[in-house]
Amino acid sequence: MTTAPTDPDGVLIVTDQDAVRVLTLNRPAVLNAIDPDLGAALGTALAAADRDPAVRCIVLTASGTRAFSAGGDLKKMSQTDGPTMGGGSRAITEALQQRPRKPVIAAVNGLAYGGGLELVLACDLAVCAEHATFALPEVRRGILASGGGLVRLPRLIGQRRALQMILTGAPIDAATALAWGLVNEVASAGTELEVAIALGRAIAANAPGSLRWSKETAYAAIAATDEEAWRTNDQALEAVRRSPDAQEGPRAFAEGRPPVWSGTEADPI
Repeated sequence: MTTAPTDPDGVLIVTDQDAVRVLTLNRPAVLNAIDPDLGAALGTALAAADRDPAVRCIVLTASGTRAFSAGGDLKKMSQTDGPTMGGGSRAITEALQQRPRKPVIAAVNGLAYGGGLELVLACDLAVCAEHATFALPEVRRGILASGGGLVRLPRLIGQRRALQMILTGAPIDAATALAWGLVNEVASAGTELEVAIALGRAIAANAPGSLRWSKETAYAAIAATDEEAWRTNDQALEAVRRSPDAQEGPRAFAEGRPPVWSGTEADPI
């Protein structure tokens, strides 16, 4: 079931596809560049989706076919001076510092540059159109990719590949993004959102608590020592075991029926 958009003329359109919440950047005239209004709306919408028990997965996409997002709105940034310069960039950073607990998928419908690429990096999975391109061009503008590009890109695609993008500012195409592990799938132009929603529905069919703790453990393990990673793993296991869904899953399997998840989660001891 698809709900009507909250505000089809707003800078951010919010719709629901069953348990998948779709957030659509909606400034196509400026390549979905992110200004403080859009950055604030995105941060608020992500937090709301994360709190909503009816939402099991989030898809982030954009209007039009040219751009997912060109990043911070440079025209607005150029109109400010001194320590307040780059309000749009800061809005991106603030929106992306905390990952939602629920899975987030990017459906990249065109170029993703600067803060646009950083939005992709803040997502857990990414599907892109075959004409999509990706870049961190901040060094060409005398600014910094401060919304996670310098932190998350090397972890995702490796240091040397990331430094090539960071230090040259040059874009890579969809095929390269797939080969480097920046995206999970390349879709025919115009189908990327459909593919991302299908992936989101597959994720949303799973137990909410298991999803939350699996995601949290996987990310914690990236920067942890082996000992720390196993400690987090054991805490997550204990939390999942104490959830009613840990009994519902095996019971549903034994009875030959789809599971009915309660969504009740337990915190670790």
